[in-house]
Amino acid sequence: MTLIQKGTVVLGGFCLIAMALITCAEVVMRYAFSHPIFGAAEMVQILLGFLVFAGMFAVARERSHVTVSLFEPFFRAHAPRLYNLIFNIMSVLGVGSIAVILGWRVRDLMSYPETTVVLRLPMLWIVGGMTALAVLAILGAFAAMRRHGASQSPDA
Repeated sequence: MTLIQKGTVVLGGFCLIAMALITCAEVVMRYAFSHPIFGAAEMVQILLGFLVFAGMFAVARERSHVTVSLFEPFFRAHAPRLYNLIFNIMSVLGVGSIAVILGWRVRDLMSYPETTVVLRLPMLWIVGGMTALAVLAILGAFAAMRRHGASQSPDA
């Protein structure tokens, strides 16, 4: 699992670097040369999508989801097992529902292919890649549950 985690983090890092480079180049080309990069905004949007879904595995694996600090200390102190149970269920349900929704979209795209508006890239490959990363996040959530056990806190 650590190889997958390193791979998804590196993928996310490359996406972030590419987004920054494309954005900087777009600004320079647009304002210095009055010739913007064709499709730069669409490229950045696609890279942002892959960045988010690449990071989902690491977040699920490390149990570093965003939590509401208003309730968390109370539940950790008074009902740690209930807290862990709710944390685990919501983690798997969250990443699972995202993967299912994207999977439905992939199924639709297989029947009715679409392309992106500007660059005309096949949406099936874009949404399919994001779906694969979301499925990896489900595996990361299950691995975190197994690694930490039901009785330990999510930070352990």
